[in-house]
Amino acid sequence: MKKILPIIALCATKMYAQKVTYSYSNEFENVKKHRDKGFYKFSNDEYAEVYIQKDEKDLVFQVFDKTFQNVTKTVTAEIPEFEKHPTDEGFFSLKDDYFWFFSTWDRSTETERLFALPFDKKKLKFADKEIKLIETGRLTPPEKYTYNYSADSTKMLITYRKKPEEKRDKLNKDIIGFNLFDDKMKKIYAGEIEMPYSEADMNNKDFEVDSRGNIYMLAEVKINNAIDGEVDREHKDAMRYELMRVNQSNNTIQAIKINLDNKYVSTVLLSEDLNRNIVIVGYYSDRKYSTTVEGAFLIRLELDDNSAVKNLKTTYCPIPVETLKAFESEYSRRKMDKKEDKGKLEANNLNFRKVVFYPDGSLMVIGEESWVDVHTTRNGSSTSTTYEYHYNNIIVIKADKDGKTLWCNKIPKNQSGSNIRDLGFHHHIFKGEDLFLYLDNAKNIDLPLTEKPAPHRAGAGGYLTCVKIDKQGKMTKQSLFDIRKEKIKLYPSSFESMSENLILDRLKAGGGDSKVLKLEIK
Repeated sequence: MKKILPIIALCATKMYAQKVTYSYSNEFENVKKHRDKGFYKFSNDEYAEVYIQKDEKDLVFQVFDKTFQNVTKTVTAEIPEFEKHPTDEGFFSLKDDYFWFFSTWDRSTETERLFALPFDKKKLKFADKEIKLIETGRLTPPEKYTYNYSADSTKMLITYRKKPEEKRDKLNKDIIGFNLFDDKMKKIYAGEIEMPYSEADMNNKDFEVDSRGNIYMLAEVKINNAIDGEVDREHKDAMRYELMRVNQSNNTIQAIKINLDNKYVSTVLLSEDLNRNIVIVGYYSDRKYSTTVEGAFLIRLELDDNSAVKNLKTTYCPIPVETLKAFESEYSRRKMDKKEDKGKLEANNLNFRKVVFYPDGSLMVIGEESWVDVHTTRNGSSTSTTYEYHYNNIIVIKADKDGKTLWCNKIPKNQSGSNIRDLGFHHHIFKGEDLFLYLDNAKNIDLPLTEKPAPHRAGAGGYLTCVKIDKQGKMTKQSLFDIRKEKIKLYPSSFESMSENLILDRLKAGGGDSKVLKLEIK
């Protein structure tokens, strides 16, 4: 079954010939007593869904044909016997190679080890010999290791935090392990470095490795810390940010303070763009302890001939008033007018979701207005608590390579419910244009700029909706199908983009079987 639907103009005057089709695979049997690890692309014509046995004894690969219509074979890849029972750390791919990562713990010697087991994607079997990546002392749970890829997938950075010897944060300085590998899991660098500030004065926010092999860390540091000795009673708990680059020749850190012009930061991310440049992205506000966002800030690194950071270029992308007021009720716009007059109009409860990089150096910052309401009721000596989740408008900011705002859009969305499974959205890029897929109320198909969207309730059906934003920032909307009529349950936030023109999701078909939803863009 394949269906083609027209795109309905939302706020653009031009209609687009682009088509989105949807269809289902034939049903196939579920793999029992295994955890689903998602879809993987092994070649141009072969995809597989990967499952791992709950006791880490094997991985099962359900291989599909190139049309994703049928399972052509199911292969069980046995995991070799190891001296210590392995703990699953993930199934990873770097460039053209695949590895299963696992860790072990030796209680007698208090030793943590991390291994990579190579996987042959043609024979669908594991190598007989594992690669030992890391061996160290006791680490801080629950997630012992963090993994970062370079943009070109030629480098992997694995970091960990050693268990502190001192229990008091003021006395303890974190020791972070930095381990850099190439795409064959050959070690390039390994070092454990003590942080310059105590745990009480410093929070590690993000790690990144670039395609050249440079290692970076972004840290949040208290202004009134033990080293600087700064005294600022008005901003006692205020934090600043520092970018730290690892000097791999002598296991030290080059730290650079980040000046954000006294802005208050709510979210920050460290990443490499498609041109091998490190970028720091986040949200800012002029108001202390606020849940509102004025806009996004972008920081680009300028390096010298030795790849050391010589300068930070910071730009700001405020969210336009017109964007905030779009798709709001008349009552809401009147309240916004009053805040605007007082200089206090900002986006409420805007949470950072994703940053997207493009080949020309431009980028897109995607956020979603989301929050949770907690309701507690008392009945005599007992209490009960319920949670109401809200996932509302998507705010999209597009900036050029110099950090100048090209356009800013609001995608109107009004989702809520007692659970979050079918709330949220999925973002996908097709030929340089951006698609946002989510469940919506059918009343919102032709929503004008002057109206607030009708609500969509979690678990109450809804239309799978696709909003496309072209390179000039014009939006169009396409209503794909009514999930009740299709008799399926759908969770767009779990969609997987497999290629430029293919998005997948595995659906339960009943009776212990599954089927794949295929969204194809042409």
